Amino acid sequence: MKPQLCAPRKIAVIVTASGMAGRDYLSGVFRYVNTKTQWMLELFNNVEECLRWQKLHGKPDGVISLLPHDRNSLRALLKANVPTVIVDTPLPVGRIRTDKISFIQLNDEAIGSAAAEHLLSRGRFNSFACLIDEPYFKYPFCREQGFRNRLAKAGESVKTVILPEKNATDRDMEAFDLTIARLPRPIAAFAVRDRASLKLYDACRRLKLSIPDEIAILGVDNDELFCNSLPVPLSSILPDHEQVGFITAQTMARILRGAKVTDMIFAKPVKDIVLRASTRIVPPTARIVSEAMSYIEKNVSGSLHVSEIATNLGISRRLLDLRFRQIQNMTVLNAIAKARIGQIKKMLLATSNSIMQISSDCGFSSPAALVRFFRRQTGMTPNRWRQMREPRASFLWRNAELDLAGRRRVGEEQAKLAIGVKVRTRNRQGNALHLRQPALPHLQAPLRAHHPTNRHIEAPCRECCGHISRRENLSRAAVIL
Repeated sequence: MKPQLCAPRKIAVIVTASGMAGRDYLSGVFRYVNTKTQWMLELFNNVEECLRWQKLHGKPDGVISLLPHDRNSLRALLKANVPTVIVDTPLPVGRIRTDKISFIQLNDEAIGSAAAEHLLSRGRFNSFACLIDEPYFKYPFCREQGFRNRLAKAGESVKTVILPEKNATDRDMEAFDLTIARLPRPIAAFAVRDRASLKLYDACRRLKLSIPDEIAILGVDNDELFCNSLPVPLSSILPDHEQVGFITAQTMARILRGAKVTDMIFAKPVKDIVLRASTRIVPPTARIVSEAMSYIEKNVSGSLHVSEIATNLGISRRLLDLRFRQIQNMTVLNAIAKARIGQIKKMLLATSNSIMQISSDCGFSSPAALVRFFRRQTGMTPNRWRQMREPRASFLWRNAELDLAGRRRVGEEQAKLAIGVKVRTRNRQGNALHLRQPALPHLQAPLRAHHPTNRHIEAPCRECCGHISRRENLSRAAVIL
């Protein structure tokens, strides 16, 4: 007789594989199943989906739940009355002890304590914050409690912040940003999971907070898709979810064999802390320069002085200048000038404002002061620089040779290129000159926009209309692209 083969057992697995924790849990379950059993696994995203499947195909031999539950979903899961192992959900109050159900919990307080240990080792911070994005579950508050208890031993307090939900209004987001902005810097922030740290990262970008100079961020789960895809990669705690998944499948196998099982707590859940740039140690010397640069960027439009920056940082002007020479290889004055030039160039390109308006917005006493400063730093005037960055607003006069009487002397080939509209102007001696404006529409339109009142057409300025050089009996007008 042929031996009768036992039918493989059907095990329903409830897991959310979109997060790193769910994938690691599932990896541990697969590792046990592939080496120890012959189970058929059915994967579901939530309890409701699993219960609908049971109505069509009957109850499975067991259920493994690898995601946290609220009160309603947990009650629905326990009503099924099948062998069940539940991970990451606390025991319900007043639960009747049965041999078919086992709860396995991570020591989430240990995760919070490890986060506090890591941030304390990163340097001196003026404030600590814990960010929670799933307040309807218990595990975030367990991690927050462990974080708070460890910092209390070090004499530090914690600001707990509940993150806005996905459907939050603009007012909720502004309130969240204001809460972060009011924390004394530098800030050490612990997010109970990586997705919460992403929301904090977005807030830092809106508030223009430098990471890790002004705020250090540490998450949980080490979801590399999120942590490594940002301009400043995020540090994260890596829990040993895979081992928990293995123990979960092992516990289910014991229940199916009829063995007595108990609830358990996974006491050492932290496998590793993956260090990235968001919690990089900033040396005190570099921190001084970083804070000074942040102050310069925020106040560059005003009347900014080196002594003002030194006073704001609580150090001497001499020490501040020394640190800039050591790290930036420039003086503080050079850094201020560089920031102002960057702001002026940005306004020249991004707006069509006049030099007078830009000088007022950038804190200069007059347009002439801005032109002198810009020429000293770049070697050209603001209008000339703007022209060079806007190709459509400039054009090339090809070898337009003019005598003092204003008559053009061009060859036959040059005359073919000079077809256009006559423009009457004058040279530096006041003599009338007749130039031909290119007749192409895409060259005429920028000229009209640049000279809305034709003021420079009658009397060209050197900044806007080019430089007119003199010879003994010859003048050359050239505007260079």
